[in-house]
Amino acid sequence: MCTSRCGVLATVRDGILTQVNADPDHPNGCICVKGTAAPEIVYSPDRMQYPMVRTRPKGDANPGWVRVTWEQALNLAALRLNDIKDNYGSEAVVFSRATTAGSAAIDYDGWLQRLANAFGSPNLLTSNHICTWNRRVGSKYTYGVAMPLPDFDNAQCMLIWGVNPPATSPAQAVRVNRARNRGAKLIVIDPRQTTLAARADCWLRVRPGADGELAMAMLNVLIEENLLDTEFARRWTNGPFLVRCDNNQLLTERDLRSEGSVDTYIVWDEHRDAPSATQQHPGAALFGTFTVTLVMEQRSGVNLRFRCSKI
Repeated sequence: MCTSRCGVLATVRDGILTQVNADPDHPNGCICVKGTAAPEIVYSPDRMQYPMVRTRPKGDANPGWVRVTWEQALNLAALRLNDIKDNYGSEAVVFSRATTAGSAAIDYDGWLQRLANAFGSPNLLTSNHICTWNRRVGSKYTYGVAMPLPDFDNAQCMLIWGVNPPATSPAQAVRVNRARNRGAKLIVIDPRQTTLAARADCWLRVRPGADGELAMAMLNVLIEENLLDTEFARRWTNGPFLVRCDNNQLLTERDLRSEGSVDTYIVWDEHRDAPSATQQHPGAALFGTFTVTLVMEQRSGVNLRFRCSKI
């Protein structure tokens, strides 16, 4: 019922699911309250188990739900989807799913995306949790792939920032405890004294909303003490891109020559001691201020020199 997929042992008596417990032989070795409540969910009177079709107009006090077969439901959905596509285009349809952290949607998420692609719609609507968005979707926008889960099993130092695994991810909490037992250090950043914060080697009790200042301070230490992974910064960040001192905009190839591209950013090649339009340049400067000649498309045609700075 979520992305954790904890191993469980289910007890069935007379064909009825009566109890769910953690499987001690599973790597996660735990279960959350949602897993424990599985029998209640399965036999809840509010659970919808069959496809239903409305027989009265929307807004009617009595929708007039009528049970239909799965084949009828699928045919009706296909007919309606194709009707919308024929009359309004495929992009008029939005495909949606429930959160993968609160349902079994992770098992069909990929198939839903393939269905949307085959149908011709780029619209995929999902509900998500704030704690998951930055790790999965935010990471994809930054690096092109989702951020993997922390390798607690091999970590020597763990930084837990604004999350409380004992309450939200028992599987991760188990791994954190294992790491602590073998000597790994634990740093917790949280305004609250959570379960882990109380046991941390270092608890940083930031003021709510001050996470940005702390992150910038940490970056400053990385830069000042030369702890920065420069190869990573050159390859995966916009750190090497030159910034115009007159308008604080990134310097582009169009700024240097009239036929240049506005989508190509400029770095300073330390090997040539000159600006370069080559992206992910191994010799791109990460620090410093440099003077470049800008080609301004003005009537005078005068070349202007501007200062461009780095970190």
